[in-house]
Amino acid sequence: MFTPCTLCHSTNAEIIRDTLRYDIKRKVLRCNDCTFVYLETPDATNQDYYTSKTYRETYGPNLKKKGSEPKEIYDTYFPFQGVIIDALKDILRPDMNVLDVGCSTGQFLSALKGKVAGRIGMELSEADVAFIRENLDFKVYSEPIEDAVIPEGPFDMVSALQVVEHVPDPVSFVQHLGKHLKPDGYLYLELPNIHDSMLDAYHIKGYENFYYREPHLSYFSEKTLGDLLAKAGFVGKIKTVQRYTFTNHLHWLLTGNPQDNFTLGNQEPILVTTDTVSPPVKQELNDFIRRVNREYIDLIEKHGMGESLTFLGKKAV
Repeated sequence: MFTPCTLCHSTNAEIIRDTLRYDIKRKVLRCNDCTFVYLETPDATNQDYYTSKTYRETYGPNLKKKGSEPKEIYDTYFPFQGVIIDALKDILRPDMNVLDVGCSTGQFLSALKGKVAGRIGMELSEADVAFIRENLDFKVYSEPIEDAVIPEGPFDMVSALQVVEHVPDPVSFVQHLGKHLKPDGYLYLELPNIHDSMLDAYHIKGYENFYYREPHLSYFSEKTLGDLLAKAGFVGKIKTVQRYTFTNHLHWLLTGNPQDNFTLGNQEPILVTTDTVSPPVKQELNDFIRRVNREYIDLIEKHGMGESLTFLGKKAV
C-alpha cells in the first residue's frame, strides 16, 4: 500500500517515476483520485534538513557546483525580484505590513524596501537568518510558522515564494499562513507548476530528471493547487508565470541539460554583445531576440504552462 495522498488521503496511487535529481532513489506517486503528485516516504520532511546546512550543501543557484552561501544566494536572486513586485503592484501600498514565510536570504523583502511600511521574515535556515540579521534592515524569526508568535502581526499580506512544495502538510501550512493575515489581507504564493511546458509540451527527458528533487515533496497543478486552497479556506486567482527565457528553453531542447546557473536562465536574452558590430545591426538583432522572448513567454503563460504557479487571494468569507 502506498503512502496516503497528502491532499485527499487516498492510497489509490500509481508510481510515475522512481528516481529524483542526482539519481536519488525515491518513488514519485500520482493519486488516481485527485491527481495530486507527491513523494513517497520522503526524507526531506524533517525541520533539521533546512535549519542545518544539509539543504544548501546540495541545492543552490549555481549548477556547476553543489552548495551555496547566503551572500551568493542573495546576490543571485535579488536582481530578479522586480518581476514579482510588478505582479503585485495593484495591491501594494505604502502603509502595508508584509510577512514573508520561508524568506531565504531576504531578497524579496529587501526589494520591498520603500514600497511598504513593515517587513518581517521567517526562515528556518540558521545561516540565512544570520545573514539577514547581519546585513539587512528587517526583523526575521527562525521558528516554523506553526509555532511562531509574531507580535508585529496580523499582516496586510503574507507571502510564501517557492515554499509550499517543501512542506509535509501543505493544507495545514497554508492554514497557518492565514492565521497571520488581517481579515481582508492578501495571501501570495509561488510554487513550481507540474504542467511546465518543458514537461508537457517538449517532454525533455533531461528536464524531467532535473525537475523532480528530494526537497520538493509536492508537485502541484492549477487543479490541485485550487483543491489545496479550497481546503485551507482561501479564494482568489491562480495563474502560471514563465520567467526562464526562450534561450533557456532552447538550450534545454538542444542539449537536454540546464544552463550553468539561475542568472543565465533568467536574464534578458542578448544575441550580440561585442562592440565590433555596427550599432544598427547590434540593436536590431538584440531587439529581435527580446521581442521573440516576450512573445514566447506570453504564449507559454496563455496556455497555462509557465514554470511556476502563482496565487493571489484572500480568506473565504
